[in-house]
Amino acid sequence: MTLQLYGVVRAGHPRAPRTVCWDDLAMVVGEPEPDPAVHLAVVSALVEGGPVLPVRFGTVADDEAAVRDEVLAPAAEEYRADLDRLDGLAEVHVCLRFTEPGSAWRSARSDVLLSEVAGRARDSVALPAGESADERWAFLVGMGDLLVVRDAVSGLARGGGVQADWVGPLPAYSFLERRTCTRWSW
Repeated sequence: MTLQLYGVVRAGHPRAPRTVCWDDLAMVVGEPEPDPAVHLAVVSALVEGGPVLPVRFGTVADDEAAVRDEVLAPAAEEYRADLDRLDGLAEVHVCLRFTEPGSAWRSARSDVLLSEVAGRARDSVALPAGESADERWAFLVGMGDLLVVRDAVSGLARGGGVQADWVGPLPAYSFLERRTCTRWSW
C-alpha cells in the first residue's frame, strides 16, 4: 500500500497520527494526499509535540518496509542529529510590506524593525520576496518565545510605514541541509 511521507519524528511523538517506526525514529505517514495545504497542516501540527524533519510534499513510499529500510535506517544518525539540534525550536516566517515609497532605506529599516525577533532567534535566513511581501524572513526560535515573537511582529505595524505578518510555528524547512543524494530529501 502506497504511503505519503510527512516527516521524521522521534518514536512516540505525541501528535503523530500514524507512524512507521524504526528503532527510536518514526516517519509520519498517511494515505496519499493531493493537497499541499493539507500536507503543510499535518507537519505544522507536529511541531508543538517535538521536532519534526518535514519531507517534501508528494513524497511516497511503496509500503512500511520501504519506509524503514530505505528511508529511516540509512540516514538514522543524520536524522537523530537534526532532531536533537531542533529540539524545542520552530521556524516562523515574518513578512514585511512597506507602505511608503523608496527602497534604499528598507534593508536598514527592516534590521531595526526585526531586531527584537532576531534577538530571540537562534538563526535566521532571508527568503525570496513575493507578491504579498517586500521582505520575508525565516527565524528559528524557541517554542517558549513564539508568543513574544508574535507580539513583536504585531507591534511593527503600529510604527507606520510597514505592514507585518507572521506565520508559525512551522517545521524548520529553512534550517535543514538539502539532501540531494536521495529522493527522500526535504
